[in-house]
Amino acid sequence: MTENEDQSGSHNQEEHVDECIKAVNDYREQHINKWEAVTQISTAIQSATASTDNEQRATAGGIYLAMLDEHDRALANASSRGRQGLEHSGDENYDQEEELDGQVGSKHSQRSRSSSPSSKQHKFSESFYAWKIQEKITPTPLSPNLERTRIMVQNYTADLKHAVWSLQSAGSLPPFPKSEWKHVLSGTAVNLDAVFSGLFSTLADDKTTTTVGDFDLSVIGSKPSKVVQTHGDWTIAWNSTSAAILCAFPHRAYELQQYSEYILQFFGALPHSHTKVINLDKAIRCYTGEVKHIELSEVGRFRHLEA
Repeated sequence: MTENEDQSGSHNQEEHVDECIKAVNDYREQHINKWEAVTQISTAIQSATASTDNEQRATAGGIYLAMLDEHDRALANASSRGRQGLEHSGDENYDQEEELDGQVGSKHSQRSRSSSPSSKQHKFSESFYAWKIQEKITPTPLSPNLERTRIMVQNYTADLKHAVWSLQSAGSLPPFPKSEWKHVLSGTAVNLDAVFSGLFSTLADDKTTTTVGDFDLSVIGSKPSKVVQTHGDWTIAWNSTSAAILCAFPHRAYELQQYSEYILQFFGALPHSHTKVINLDKAIRCYTGEVKHIELSEVGRFRHLEA
């Protein structure tokens, strides 16, 4: 498949998702009936998946039909709660008439009922997440290494505060700023300036204090005292960062080694332009931290950033 054909197919998939979501939303807002919504969804899927098998069409269609059914269930539940609310309100009015006979305890009784937790936690359904729908229809293939990283990040970030707390008690913990551990566990870009500052700090935490009126606000690690400026600075900060990443993701050793060699070659080729190399490193790590489906060792994917 050529690049143009691949882009055209991706564009068709995006259009069909938009059309199906629009049909679902029109049904929810009562602009169309359910039969019209099903027809529009079916037409969109047939045109976008003409070259695929019936199983994929069925999977895609099932997702959107589930969204329509979910809306029907939500309306039915709301109607049921409304009827129950009217019955409960009628009972309360009757009780209040009986209690309003001058007794002092009546007000306390009413307050007790009104203060009871009547609102329930808002329920959510992942079937309404557009990205979940896209993943089921056209999943992004991940290498075994990336898939393992994804699962571990998902586990760490389910309770990031507890993960950091647990990490701090590890006996083999490498020296690394506490403020940057959350980026490591989340799989996002680490601030090498903060790492470099933390390695040479004489305090437990670097603090920046700002006075606002009569109050002094202290922010930890908001402004690194040292900035990575040279090849040597970057190497020191990166080695510490690599050790921290390997502590949380031991399977990424080869990836980090390949990336280190990739960046070091630029320092060698551009001995008087270290700032450009450092900026390239920042751009690459931010990029891979956002897209999630590219490893740092896939250096051929960074040509646009090199330019």
